[in-house]
Amino acid sequence: MIQLQFINKILSTRDSSLIELNNLTSDYFCDYKSEFNFIKNHLDLYGNICDLPTFLSNFPNFEVIEVLESDEYLIKALIDDYNARKMSDTFNAIKPLVLNGQIDKAIDIYRQMGESLNKGVSLKTVDLLHDTSRYDRFLDKTENFNKYYISTGFPELDEVIGGFDRQEELATIVARTNYGKSWILLKCATSACEQGLRVGLYSGEMSADKVGYRADTLIGHISNGALTHGNVDFQVEYKRYIDSLHERFPNAVLKVLTPDSINGPADVNALKVFMEKEKLDILFIDQLSLLEDMRHGRTDPEKAGNIIKDLKNLQVMKHIPIICVSQQNRTTSENGVDTTQIANSDKIGQYSTVVIFIEKKDYVMKLTIVKSRDSENGKVLTYNVDLNKGDFTYVPSEKDGIKGKIIKEEFVKRYESRDDGGDYF
Repeated sequence: MIQLQFINKILSTRDSSLIELNNLTSDYFCDYKSEFNFIKNHLDLYGNICDLPTFLSNFPNFEVIEVLESDEYLIKALIDDYNARKMSDTFNAIKPLVLNGQIDKAIDIYRQMGESLNKGVSLKTVDLLHDTSRYDRFLDKTENFNKYYISTGFPELDEVIGGFDRQEELATIVARTNYGKSWILLKCATSACEQGLRVGLYSGEMSADKVGYRADTLIGHISNGALTHGNVDFQVEYKRYIDSLHERFPNAVLKVLTPDSINGPADVNALKVFMEKEKLDILFIDQLSLLEDMRHGRTDPEKAGNIIKDLKNLQVMKHIPIICVSQQNRTTSENGVDTTQIANSDKIGQYSTVVIFIEKKDYVMKLTIVKSRDSENGKVLTYNVDLNKGDFTYVPSEKDGIKGKIIKEEFVKRYESRDDGGDYF
């Protein structure tokens, strides 16, 4: 019935958008293949949908009915009908393979089916001159920051980029090895916990315990070296901190997914399952190069491009922010850092809504906002850091135009005199 409804709707409205936007073929009209092919051929030859008399002259027995359903309903019902038939054919094809023990081949066929399923779209536009509802949303944003944005954990960074957009953010943090990018990512994650959110973090390299000790350092400012190496002198302090967590974070969660959890590196589909199972409000990924490419690109740039595109699609579909870490390559530029210095693929910079580069020398760390879709690019924020204690102290600069904390001399002295001798980033 849906195929008949759909063809009647096209003939009555003569609107080709539903066909063209969804790349519809006769495969979607198994009961009306000839009728659809006639309409499509007329569209291809003459640029419009044929009128009803022309159509009926070729198909005099076609049932003409009135269709009052919306475009959204019709395209969804047609796509559901098509997908159900395609899934049925696929299951019939893989059943004998499974029975004969050809599991890998059956999985490949199943994956191909999943990639070919259609989701369907209908053309919906907004008249910006007459639909002024965006003003109401603007007012709401001015009064309800937390409804639209998640604080990064760095007040100065929030002031520049406005925080992480809850609906449309795919941010990437970039740095060379041992510059502290995983620490920055985790600081943003623990900040999201402090906002009462359900936070997910994929750690492709560190164990859950290692991630946990870093989180404890950032939250409780307990020596990371002492936690990692099991320093007995910190037992009482650490126990007091651990006992306080439930009271401090009554509603938030920080769920960590590692390759050990799923018997190998995660791909974007595994992250989708992670999001859905844990009902996440925000996802952090450490790091892009440690994800598997579901589409099996042959080169590292091709793999990275596939992964970031799939992540962008996932972010758009799930409407929660995704914050990633990526390696920086060894190229240099006279104008400082830019998106061409992201390792493996320039598509990472293209698909990311925010790109932040990290530079670090001794205890001074600089965050450069190379790309920010909704704010000014090129801002550089400087911090004095003690990663062993999870301390970040903003260094004010006239160029920033941001009011930050004044650096205390004892902070610098504490960093320079630390006796643990470790490099914790």
